[in-house]
Amino acid sequence: MDEFVQIAPDIVAQANTDFPPEKVGELLKQLLAASGSERIQRCIVFAARGHPWRFQFLCKLAKEDFRDGIMNAEYDRHDTRLYDFTKPIFEAQIEDPHV
Repeated sequence: MDEFVQIAPDIVAQANTDFPPEKVGELLKQLLAASGSERIQRCIVFAARGHPWRFQFLCKLAKEDFRDGIMNAEYDRHDTRLYDFTKPIFEAQIEDPHV
């Protein structure tokens, strides 16, 4: 996995947690092709929740309009921001989103 040193360790760790080991390498290649932004990469992996078809959709969406990917991952359906993926995944949850 040395070829993925451009991807932040927390993103790789989340991909390894959410997806089957034999799929992670290909998914990380697709992630790099979709976006060079760590924030967008985190949004894609987090919002996919281990579903390959959702991952594919979010990668495509990131190429078309990255803001849609951010909305899928960081906000709830009421437009309340719950996560800040400019931070590593394990630090991204906003403690009190109503402040």
